[in-house]
Amino acid sequence: MANFEPTEVAGNMVTDYGDLQPGQEISRHSYQVDEGLVADYVAAVQDENPPLRDSDGVQLVPAMAVAALSIRGVVQHLRIPGGTLHAGQEFEFMSAVAVGSSLDCAATLVQNSVRGDWRFLVIDCHVTDDNAADVMSGKSTIVIPAGLGPRETE
Repeated sequence: MANFEPTEVAGNMVTDYGDLQPGQEISRHSYQVDEGLVADYVAAVQDENPPLRDSDGVQLVPAMAVAALSIRGVVQHLRIPGGTLHAGQEFEFMSAVAVGSSLDCAATLVQNSVRGDWRFLVIDCHVTDDNAADVMSGKSTIVIPAGLGPRETE
């Protein structure tokens, strides 16, 4: 196996996903959701619909863009390697997010198990806005080849 740079998770350096413990916070990121970020998301998913707006005409962030940001932080922080499967997700959205808002995304490991040649990481995601109001919560399951560690730093 290649040597990997350690990943710091909640103050601890992680070089092996087997070291991650349920209940451990594995990612915390903040994002300013500007028009450019929304445009990048819309282009990536090839959404040709007009921008979402509230009753006052304020542009809203697509709900799944919020979910994507929460998972993006996990993938970046843990340096999730290629060959990984995103096996499932369930999200609940509590409120709309206006373009220009700040979001705080936190992720906590719920389950870390190996079945056969695969490691299953079940992650609880929670997103709040700049007023500390709940925006989204949910779970995501990431499946990684069991012998694979974090990708090498670039």
